[in-house]
Amino acid sequence: MVLELHVWGPAFGLPSIDAECNAAIAYLNRAVSPGQWIVVADHDTAISPNNEFPALRDGSSYIAGFQNIVQYLQQYPAGPYSLDSGLTSQQTADKAAFSAFLETTARPLLDLSLYTSFENYSNITAPAYTAILPWHTNYIAPPTHRDAARARTAHLGLGGLDVDTSGLESPETGAASLSGEFEAAKKAAGIPSDSRASRPGLLSLGRQKGIQGLLSSPVYAARFRLDALANDFLGPLFDLLGKKNYLLSDSQPSSLDCLAFGYLALMLYPAVPQAWLKEAIQARYPKVVKYIWRMREELLGGGEEIKAADVFSLTAYRGRSDIELEDARRKIGLRLPWHPTPSEPPSTMVLNIAREIASSIPILSLAFRRSTIQPSSSPSPSTISPNQTSSLPSPLLLNSLAAFSTAVISAIAGIAIHQSRYPRSGDLFFEAPREQWQGLGQAGDLLGALAEHVRAEKEWSTRWQSERSGGDGGMGADQGMATVAEVGVEGGRERTHSVPSTREHIT
Repeated sequence: MVLELHVWGPAFGLPSIDAECNAAIAYLNRAVSPGQWIVVADHDTAISPNNEFPALRDGSSYIAGFQNIVQYLQQYPAGPYSLDSGLTSQQTADKAAFSAFLETTARPLLDLSLYTSFENYSNITAPAYTAILPWHTNYIAPPTHRDAARARTAHLGLGGLDVDTSGLESPETGAASLSGEFEAAKKAAGIPSDSRASRPGLLSLGRQKGIQGLLSSPVYAARFRLDALANDFLGPLFDLLGKKNYLLSDSQPSSLDCLAFGYLALMLYPAVPQAWLKEAIQARYPKVVKYIWRMREELLGGGEEIKAADVFSLTAYRGRSDIELEDARRKIGLRLPWHPTPSEPPSTMVLNIAREIASSIPILSLAFRRSTIQPSSSPSPSTISPNQTSSLPSPLLLNSLAAFSTAVISAIAGIAIHQSRYPRSGDLFFEAPREQWQGLGQAGDLLGALAEHVRAEKEWSTRWQSERSGGDGGMGADQGMATVAEVGVEGGRERTHSVPSTREHIT
């Protein structure tokens, strides 16, 4: 079974515009026998388990990422295809440490140079993507990659690179302004100009003339910080290389050399306007420059300039035999085993366009995000599969629940804060329960008084009967006294007082 390596297309004379794709191409070209692998300049990352390139296809299995591809090839049954088999334990430890070092320090430098810098991105990186992507992907993939790069470098505090300075051009550089047009007209008429732009600068540096042009450039304000970041990466790499031909040994390259070449090549070869990274390598580390040249010769089979137009011209040989395809590559001058991109039916193209549009929408993009399990140990060929996804709940469900819970908690907290800051104005009154006749006005008062009088009479009668049945109890018939409630109504109010009442003793 022939191995298929899917990568982003060529750029800057290199096999790919991506560092890990260049590293994967270099590794397979050095480790795998000719005729056992091919490389495809692709754009549909849906085939990759993590939606990124490089992706290695072996039958129905896809392996994504440079490190995963290397581990897979080192245990490949038909191989093994390994460049690290002769390393000692100390060299193996150095390889693991410096591989992590490259990914954490070299990637931000490439992000700053090719994506964060507005001038470099608009003039070099974006046109390079245009040459390798179809029209519908060209509107989605480059801005997505730039947004990701800006997010990865936001903590560095170098946002000054992401500034459009095209409006600051002088009349000589073609700025569209009234003063520029006036000076251009004077120059065309042969009239000497007295503008400051026409005067010779004290020092020709930067995009503009003179020291003032250098100081006003956004890259100058961040130049010291950029040089420090470049030295933090290039210094340890230079020390590791030392006097050896390769990073780990003096006899043959390893997977670390392939990974280092993938990053260093994109720092040296692109002809970017703001070439601070390229200048740092050439000025301070000439041995690293020679190392990059030598790795390009050994790992890619020559220092040829790979053009995107030449690679995509193989599309005309789609469906042809391998012999015809090999003849076409030889005529064009391509040494790597390039194969044409598989044809894309219209239905698949429409689905890809819809997926790319939906993936660019913040909420809908969660539904297209896949969670891939990365093995903690070296994977075996039988365990790597594109369907090896997590069994945890969908990120869309988890994010929806989290958003709903956050909304509920925020609403409750908002109500509580509002009640504490803005309490009810005025006092609270609680109405006591009314009596039976209270709601009838003056008639109710009269009925209430009459009811009180009847109650008092009934109470007196009960007491008198009890006293009679128990004897006089020291109280004569003529002197038996009882208290009778005399109730009068004046102005709607009750007036109650006690009056003596004499009852005859009935024998």
